[in-house]
Amino acid sequence: MKRALFGTIVNLLAVVAAIYGLVKYFTNAGTNYFKNLGTNPLVIGAVVLAVAAILIWCFLGEEKTTWKDILPIAAPALLMFALLTLANSRINGIAAIMTFENNAANMADLQSALDALASFAFAAVFACLAAFFSVKKKA
Repeated sequence: MKRALFGTIVNLLAVVAAIYGLVKYFTNAGTNYFKNLGTNPLVIGAVVLAVAAILIWCFLGEEKTTWKDILPIAAPALLMFALLTLANSRINGIAAIMTFENNAANMADLQSALDALASFAFAAVFACLAAFFSVKKKA
């Protein structure tokens, strides 16, 4: 039971980090420097699906083997996909701000992008770690 509780807590930490990253992503998409890039539906969809997969796994996990056993593997994969897709869309802006366009306004715009990237990375690591712990309840 202690392993199941620990697994559930780590999964919920992954959910919190993913949602925080999504909020920071929306904040970043509204900044002056990055607003022309907008939001990518792939990032949003991947994070929403990952959060759904984690929550379904936590609340509907069963003792016997079912289709739900793929969820703890899918969630970190989706979070990593979101992380890499976001990094791909922001990398040129990050490089430009860090080298040529380094001023206070641009650095403030960059902070939300870095927060989103870090949050997605933490969420992916937490989800990977949680996959090793059972959240299944014994009948």
